[in-house]
Amino acid sequence: MNFTADSAADPFGHNLLAQRLQLIPQILTDMLTAGPRPLSPRSLASQRFIVTGTGSSEAHARYLATLLNLHSDLAAAYLPLSGFVDAPPAMFAGKTLVVFSQGVSPNAQIALQRGRDFAHTILFTATSPEAAETAGKTDRARLLRSILDQRGELVEFPLAEEYTTLIRFVGPLAGYLTALQFTAQFSSSRVILPTAADLAPLLAAKAPSQLRDAMCQLPSEFAGGLNVITAAPISDFSQNLACKFMEGLYWTCPSISDFLQFAHGPFQQMTAHPKPAIILQGDGPREAEMVQRGVDMLRGVGASAFVIQVPAPPLLSIFGFEAALNDLVFQAMRHLGVDQVNWPGKGRDDQLYGFCPDPATA
Repeated sequence: MNFTADSAADPFGHNLLAQRLQLIPQILTDMLTAGPRPLSPRSLASQRFIVTGTGSSEAHARYLATLLNLHSDLAAAYLPLSGFVDAPPAMFAGKTLVVFSQGVSPNAQIALQRGRDFAHTILFTATSPEAAETAGKTDRARLLRSILDQRGELVEFPLAEEYTTLIRFVGPLAGYLTALQFTAQFSSSRVILPTAADLAPLLAAKAPSQLRDAMCQLPSEFAGGLNVITAAPISDFSQNLACKFMEGLYWTCPSISDFLQFAHGPFQQMTAHPKPAIILQGDGPREAEMVQRGVDMLRGVGASAFVIQVPAPPLLSIFGFEAALNDLVFQAMRHLGVDQVNWPGKGRDDQLYGFCPDPATA
């Protein structure tokens, strides 16, 4: 399932993105039907984890840390990739390294190069040594084989080679489900895996039509930034929800606030400089009260407030919020004619995107 855009018939990549969006329910159903590949004994023996990822993979890493810390007896900490550059080996001794990287980007390799400082390495990725070799990425194929040679583990998830466009739709959702399936395999896990029937209504979630219309008709009101407000633990792994506006529409990336954090600075700032707010509401009864209080506060100062409601517990509602914002951003992208193939800065980011110290000199 490797789609590429026809530069003549689909110059902005919109048809390609529509195909990927249509595939998501079947891809997740297939993942649930097949079940996860059993983890190795070394992975199952792990007790303490350092988890990392960037881009959409940051949300996966933070989601897994939440699962391990709150829904098992295991312990995990999230560490941004730059934290691996100069860290002393003693920081990592006895722990398991977990890296999320759909395409094994150069930045992700910074963490993977530190694998010898850890007791064990696990890489969540959409590629494999064979797929990387076929794609002509021989350096990545060698890296993946070296992880396996050192008794590390690869946990694969769709979609391989989800390139051509800047934004990704399949990998983010598949990554969440893979993290759930991973955690469920530990003996102390309290995670209950969803069924395809559980996910179906979540993957059909939509944002309010008033929000879609406002974004399409008055994009300048949103392009300079907006606020995303939600409850914990969603607020801890909602990075990719905010990034959709930045990567899909090239708007300023929204700030993310927990409901109670919002009253400690963000509300005052947006009262002085009004901008819209999107409130994410799950199924908690007290959460509903916080939503109503937030809406009342915002409308009381003349700010636009839009609520996206997904009636599910946090570990599953993220699937609904992903689906709703995928659809919202895609609709706005098509209406505004956003070019997803030739994005701003394309090919000019390698000084940092391609940053990966030579292990021989690091």
